Amino acid sequence: MRPSAGGAAATPGRRLRVGVVGLAQYHVTGWVETLEGFGDEVEIVALYDPDPERGRTLAPVHHDPSLRPALGEAYRDLPFETDLDVFVARHDLDLALVTLPNADAPAAIERLATAGIHLLIDKPAARSAAELRPAAEAVRTTRVRAVVGLTRRYTPAARAAHDLIATGRLGRLMAAEASFATSSVAVRDPTNLLFDLARSGGGVLSWLGVHDVDALLWLSGEPIVEVVAMTGSVGQPGLEVEDVVSVGLRFAGGAVGTIHGGYDLPARGYRGRLALRGLDGSVELATEDELVVLERGDDGRLAERRHAFAVTPAAGYGAQGRAAVIDLLGAIRDDRETEAPIEALVSALEVIDAAYAAAQTGRLVRLDGA
Repeated sequence: MRPSAGGAAATPGRRLRVGVVGLAQYHVTGWVETLEGFGDEVEIVALYDPDPERGRTLAPVHHDPSLRPALGEAYRDLPFETDLDVFVARHDLDLALVTLPNADAPAAIERLATAGIHLLIDKPAARSAAELRPAAEAVRTTRVRAVVGLTRRYTPAARAAHDLIATGRLGRLMAAEASFATSSVAVRDPTNLLFDLARSGGGVLSWLGVHDVDALLWLSGEPIVEVVAMTGSVGQPGLEVEDVVSVGLRFAGGAVGTIHGGYDLPARGYRGRLALRGLDGSVELATEDELVVLERGDDGRLAERRHAFAVTPAAGYGAQGRAAVIDLLGAIRDDRETEAPIEALVSALEVIDAAYAAAQTGRLVRLDGA
């Protein structure tokens, strides 16, 4: 059992003992493969899932097609538990990868944090902000280190945009826009857990829109105070969650913004862009390796400057996932917060909850404390 104040510190020459909590989630194999790239620092020692079938298959029923379909055969030699309390008690864990359905993740995070176990948490990890708050409070009070899968924060182009905006170079924020499109429900399979309302809590806004909500909050540095929204379940008969969404936002400083997204591409793929526009300039992001800055040039005309960044490919959850793990291991070693803390996920879910309420009622929703 790990100490409850501050979690387990990294000991030079000793690898952190990692447990995988949840084998049914869409991204689990990618995060495991990412952790495999840190063999000198971590070792995966045990697996947990409440479903014994997952221990037999070592695979989620549905997985991101860019990731492995299952864990490697070597994982059959590891202990597999179906009781989380037994899992915690038996395996002397330092760190847990939490890849559980949204309905199950908050209670597991709270239990693991209370045991002093550091956390790598895939998003969105809850069906609502209210469900995640007790888990976030457990992380705070026990001082374990946690990083969440809000991986846009680790792309070099977004980090450069964040640093530029923080200097005040854009001037007063006027507007923000985000849009994304990805493979349809039919392509992803209508029986996918992603489309189970009871287990997931929402659709494309919760699963993918959380990245854009977080990016707008993080980049702007301003709270979102008002939300209007429309959702639709359009592309698949009997769909329980939304596959298209349009959200209108107002920031605390008065700027307005939009988020539009959908499961609306006819094949596997993703398209997206994000922009913030101030009185003195704009930033535009469409890829992880390029930032476009628009400002007034010396000749008085609009000047476009493109900044390219090198991104080294990485196995599993990619360069962004690897950067998140590096951040987490550094936070454990240095006893500091991560750059994608669980509180950021709570804040994003608060906006998403407001959007769902606005879509259901047809009314503007003000966020608490706004």
